[in-house]
Amino acid sequence: MKVAVESLDRVRKNVEVIVDDERIGEIREGIYTELKKRAKIKGFRPGKVPRSILQSFYKDYVDDELKRKMVEETMGEALSETHLEPVSEPRIEFLEENKGYKMECEVEPEFDLPDYVGIEAEVEKTPVTDEDVSKRLEAMKGMHTQLVAKEGQEVVQAGDFVIVRYEGFHNGKPVKEVKSDSYPIDLGDPNIMPEFASGLVGARIGEVKEIELKFGDDYPDKSIAGKPILMKVEVKEIKEKKLPEINEDFAKDLGFENTDVLREEVRKTLEKERESKRKGAITEQIAAFLLKETDVPVPARLLQKRVEALVEDARARMKTGAMTGEEDRGFSAALHKEYEPEAEKRLKMGMILGRIAEKEGIRTEESEVDERLKRIAEETKRSYDYLRDFYEKYHLRENLKQALLEEKTVGFLVEKAAVKEKT
Repeated sequence: MKVAVESLDRVRKNVEVIVDDERIGEIREGIYTELKKRAKIKGFRPGKVPRSILQSFYKDYVDDELKRKMVEETMGEALSETHLEPVSEPRIEFLEENKGYKMECEVEPEFDLPDYVGIEAEVEKTPVTDEDVSKRLEAMKGMHTQLVAKEGQEVVQAGDFVIVRYEGFHNGKPVKEVKSDSYPIDLGDPNIMPEFASGLVGARIGEVKEIELKFGDDYPDKSIAGKPILMKVEVKEIKEKKLPEINEDFAKDLGFENTDVLREEVRKTLEKERESKRKGAITEQIAAFLLKETDVPVPARLLQKRVEALVEDARARMKTGAMTGEEDRGFSAALHKEYEPEAEKRLKMGMILGRIAEKEGIRTEESEVDERLKRIAEETKRSYDYLRDFYEKYHLRENLKQALLEEKTVGFLVEKAAVKEKT
């Protein structure tokens, strides 16, 4: 076998593989041997079909199978000989008379790294104050709000919390699934439709109000998007929010000895959040510097594959099944255009971080992957054995290992960054 490599550009190599006649003959004979066992031709017993008949009936099949097996049996050997590691599926073009093939391989490009130790970053100094702690405690009070019936109130007022029964109608017919026997609504929520909130103000308990609503064309529920809907709403209960006081009982309910301990824990939590935000800001500036200062071409097919994966993931989450064929194609094209710049940026950063990790000797051990899987198992309330098997079954373990390597490399760059605090 003869192998020759030609560079097409910084990310594409053309590999020509010439397979010797003896090997091609062996592959062809193997195909005919298997074919003879399976071929069923009228007038011949199984396994007794003459070679000339097989050649006549199955010429195209044998040619296609020869090409497939020739690539299957020699590609790995050719790539090993040329020390190439394709980052996407090679494109195959067969030579005349099936003497071999050419494969266009996309590879990770060679590039020079900028001086990445001591990258300058500027962050705001944001110490945690007593006022910050008090604000967080107030927010925590809101999370432990109790809803109690409003004594002596029969009429809904602005800002009330109400429990309603409702049903939606379009052109006099009930709209499927736009219905509930007991639905909580906070009329003080700024996200609620204003006409719905105002339509309930003044309603009495047990009274049924008819409220006309017009849902926008971009409303997630396509069954009512862009349509006028008549909502028949009955107020069942009027409630008010009762906030707890920040006292010893409140602290103990949250698992703390007293309010002093609670405030200290809140302060520590805020400090961790600020530190995480600070590191995030430094990371963003490091990434911007590396992307600007490093000339990294991205292989086109690799980028296309990454974008398609992002689009399919988005389509699955958005449940686009109700779209027409034309709408679906337009939607996919829009997503493709939206995701391509981010996908390109991620691929560039992955290659840059990989090269830095290689240069600095940063590695990820299998034990670190196991530890991360254990943490994921705890966070998702799943068994470690289940997650380990899942990651191995779907070949996700290597992806996780790569993600951890990038995480460690970013940590190295943040640690070595020249950070200034804004005054």
